[in-house]
Amino acid sequence: MDSETRLILLMSIMFTATVVIFSALGEDRLDLYVSMFTLEYFVSIALHGAFKPKVGLYMNIIGYFLLAVFSLIVVGRVIEVLYGVYIWDMLRL
Repeated sequence: MDSETRLILLMSIMFTATVVIFSALGEDRLDLYVSMFTLEYFVSIALHGAFKPKVGLYMNIIGYFLLAVFSLIVVGRVIEVLYGVYIWDMLRL
């Protein structure tokens, strides 16, 4: 089994375990799931090591996207704590 296949298998096991555990706990906040998936992604990428150049490029693109989404979630939570405004309610149409 090559290293990329092993990485995909590891991430799929971690993501599935996250969904099962949080579902069993009755958690329904999407931002928690996305934050945990982002954390698991970066930890597994860091533990994996070097990639082939083309695979590394795709992993970087995915990483940048996940980091941007995670940053938006953190900013929303900070605004909620500081100002008492739940920002996601204001974005609904």
